[in-house]
Amino acid sequence: MPYDFKGKVALVTGAGGRRGIGRASALRLAHDGADIALLDIPWPVTQRPEDERDGWHGVASVAAEVQALGRRALVLQADVSDERQVQAAVHQTIASLGSIHILVANAAARPGGDRVAVIDLPEEELRRVIDVNLLGTFFCCKAVGKHMAESGHSGAIVIVSSQSGRIGKPRMAAYSASKFGQIGLTQAFAHEMAPFNVRVNAVCPGPVDTARLDWSAQMLQTSASAEQARAQMLEGQAKDIPLGRIATAQDVSSVIAFLCAQESGHMTGQVLGVDGGSRM
Repeated sequence: MPYDFKGKVALVTGAGGRRGIGRASALRLAHDGADIALLDIPWPVTQRPEDERDGWHGVASVAAEVQALGRRALVLQADVSDERQVQAAVHQTIASLGSIHILVANAAARPGGDRVAVIDLPEEELRRVIDVNLLGTFFCCKAVGKHMAESGHSGAIVIVSSQSGRIGKPRMAAYSASKFGQIGLTQAFAHEMAPFNVRVNAVCPGPVDTARLDWSAQMLQTSASAEQARAQMLEGQAKDIPLGRIATAQDVSSVIAFLCAQESGHMTGQVLGVDGGSRM
């Protein structure tokens, strides 16, 4: 179902991944009429997924796709865990595109040394995940929310949390803590922004077929190749989902678009699962 975002400007963080929720959300919002500011950090080639190492240029490539839809696109490179960089990106968006009506707070830390038991979790790994996932979301909400409150126009903010923000899993304490924190932030911020007619909601995806799945598979692989480990992970996770498959980025972006649209105009402080029924 198409929505009407004509005349709206959306800021999407974590938007540079070829198979990511950020890119899918940006293209969906642009398809429905919004101009898009695309924010991500520049990843070295060696740290990119295989399908992003040749001919893919992160947010610049997504910007070209947005422009091909007839919308304006702004490329922003910033680390969301640095408040000054976030503030600069927000100011640049307003200066270049006129305003911000929509925020999709999607940027997230990559899985890495945090995926261990709590008793083995290094402090620096905990801080790395919290800094990006929770503080980064907070900085984006703070800067964009201030602009929305002062501008006098209505707005929508969608925070991309996780099913791990509603149920803890072993060896994911840092990630779960950051995602639980995002849900608390969503609900508190929704109360605060309601008087300004700004709605704040969250989505909680289950497993999604993005590059994050590749990185998780690489950490778990033993004798199998990375591709075999990824296929095994896809098959194993699908067995626990009533709908029989893991989500695509487009599955999640469709719900995000709904939460940004007037069709959800009386919804705020909500946390919607996009998990195929796995957390019923």
